[in-house]
Amino acid sequence: MARPLEANVEYLKRTLSHFSDAVFKELDVGQTGFQVIIVYLSGIADINAINEQIVKPLILAGLGDNKPAYAPETLKEDLLQKTASPVGIETGEFLDKCVLEVLSGKTCLLIEGIDEALIVETANFPARNVEEPATETLVRGPRQGFVEDMASNLAMIRRFVKDVSFKIDKYRVGKRSSRNLAVLYIADIANPELVQDIKKRIEAIDIDDVQDSGIVEQLIEETPWSPFPQLQATERSDKAVSALMGGKVVIMLDGTPFVLIAPMTFWMLAQSPEDYYERFPLGSFFRILRLMALFIATFLPSLYVSLVSFHPGLIPPDLVMSIVASRKGIPFPVFVEALIMEVSLEILREASLRLPKGIGQVIGIVGGLVIGEAAIEASIVSPFMVIIVGVTAISSFASPQYSGSIGIRLLRFPVMLVASVYGLYGVILSFIFLGAHMVRIKSFGVSYMAPLAPIRLRDQQDTWVRVPFRYLKKRSLTLKTQDETLSHRKRK
Repeated sequence: MARPLEANVEYLKRTLSHFSDAVFKELDVGQTGFQVIIVYLSGIADINAINEQIVKPLILAGLGDNKPAYAPETLKEDLLQKTASPVGIETGEFLDKCVLEVLSGKTCLLIEGIDEALIVETANFPARNVEEPATETLVRGPRQGFVEDMASNLAMIRRFVKDVSFKIDKYRVGKRSSRNLAVLYIADIANPELVQDIKKRIEAIDIDDVQDSGIVEQLIEETPWSPFPQLQATERSDKAVSALMGGKVVIMLDGTPFVLIAPMTFWMLAQSPEDYYERFPLGSFFRILRLMALFIATFLPSLYVSLVSFHPGLIPPDLVMSIVASRKGIPFPVFVEALIMEVSLEILREASLRLPKGIGQVIGIVGGLVIGEAAIEASIVSPFMVIIVGVTAISSFASPQYSGSIGIRLLRFPVMLVASVYGLYGVILSFIFLGAHMVRIKSFGVSYMAPLAPIRLRDQQDTWVRVPFRYLKKRSLTLKTQDETLSHRKRK
């Protein structure tokens, strides 16, 4: 700051003139009476913190000092030592930075005779209490989930990661909203190339506002046209900590409880933190069960359409007779019948999500029963189709990754269409096409199907199954971590 104090204050007043709660408080400090200007927004700043951390030290400054004058440089040093939570000093052309920090709830101090500004953390935004994650409930495990306040979320991570190599790199994204974003990683574990790649993509974000981590995800992913998520979104603090320990990077945005984990692979769609909290036979069984559920959710309606329409000879004779009898009087082909039920189910599911929680659950249960029973009575769909659609819907909820289950739900429709034209050959072709697509996808340089493609035998011990912890001695080769061992390293 090379301009006089009055010019700087005038610039701030002019810039903040549209804010009715902008406060400019002037104090005279020391025997010479040099000025200190305190700038903050009363609507979002903590007044008590300002009085205790800033105003009170300023009033007491110089009292009892035997020197003939209390210098501004001395005041600056005293504030840095006595203020409870100084963010830091911005030097040079700091005024625009000062405006941005004031709009974030912080307090800016302009000291006469000092070419620097002191910025103090005094933000007081409403915050939600820490609760159990609504989208990732567990039977066994921590109940602590992230909230919308980044400071609280970082505190949760720091509580469990007491490592001097734990790094937090902060950014601001959104030209107008200027939201805080943090990149978290353990410096001596994470691959430096992975960290730099993520930072480079975040720095390239050029948009007015970033309201949720989902927007960040879409702006930095490599294949935006794919239905498969390439970053894992989670509300669980334990999952984020586990990812950091495994050599992954966590991206945290202020204002949302969902953090992003990078890179992501397909197998993470079937993995849950509870797999590690239970004994390994249970964890492995549930992972295999979830993978089977993903396959059922994607291909079961298509298999039914193809077998009934094109290949009834592959179905046991007794079952064929039952299906034919149940379809008697149905005016639609099997594909149209399946399409009607699937679309109706998706509409019902979407409506139940948008309604208030209690009403939505009632609508989902009662609506499904009423519509299914009425459709059968009206000979619009067969009982077998209701069973197929019901099993498919239940299977789609087996994935712990909500965004992954959405992609699976969308894939059912094109696969059903191909099956209605080419029969079982169409289902096989769709399976091959999806496999080729997933092999082609990369998440920050990591193959989406790793460690199956390319195959890495060592990583198979914690992919679709989990071996006992005593045998999990190495981190994933796929991530190319700096420290491959999972055992504790003694620090000097």
